[in-house]
Amino acid sequence: MNAPDFHCFRSDPIDRWRGIAAVLESQPEAWEWALANIERWLSQGFLHPAPLLEWRQRLIEGAQARAKREALLAALRQPPADGFQDQLRACSPFVGGPFSHLAASA
Repeated sequence: MNAPDFHCFRSDPIDRWRGIAAVLESQPEAWEWALANIERWLSQGFLHPAPLLEWRQRLIEGAQARAKREALLAALRQPPADGFQDQLRACSPFVGGPFSHLAASA
């Protein structure tokens, strides 16, 4: 008997992004965790830097300014508005640590 294809059991991706927003909202250390992922990946040079730099900018701005933080959290809770946002989400720094419990629903 073949194992069931895990793609058949994946939750809606927007649920995962809403979970990410909830973690960022409730756990201040999650911002630093995501930024540390970005810095580590940039230093390794395995990924194209553009989406990582974009995430870094958004996270830094969100950590410093309430309006930017609220805008980022609101955007994460919505489906991607365009192809750029879809591509950006494909290079998500929200893995491990405070985001680990979300992997099961990804």
